[in-house]
Amino acid sequence: MKLPSTLTTPLPPGNPAFVYGFLVVILLLLIWDVQWQLSLPPSYPYDRYGNIVVVLMLLLNHLAYQFRWPALVMAALRLFSWVWIVFAVFYFCYGSHMLFPAK
Repeated sequence: MKLPSTLTTPLPPGNPAFVYGFLVVILLLLIWDVQWQLSLPPSYPYDRYGNIVVVLMLLLNHLAYQFRWPALVMAALRLFSWVWIVFAVFYFCYGSHMLFPAK
């Protein structure tokens, strides 16, 4: 299987209750996280961006693999979702410890 066909092959359609229900859950998590970010004081000493990295990873993967898009959009979404996964792994393994060291 070649990379272009891997990025553009649609998955079998899922149950619409799951597809749209989980999208609503992810969007509610994103709204809650933005609200939480806005309420944090500037002196908050802990990792403040970990939640948003995870929620965006969930959102990108859900959009890329649960919905049907034109082939070019689907390939771009899937590629970007994998790039975001790599960024998230880097962030949690290295970046967050450098930005917010343990005390």
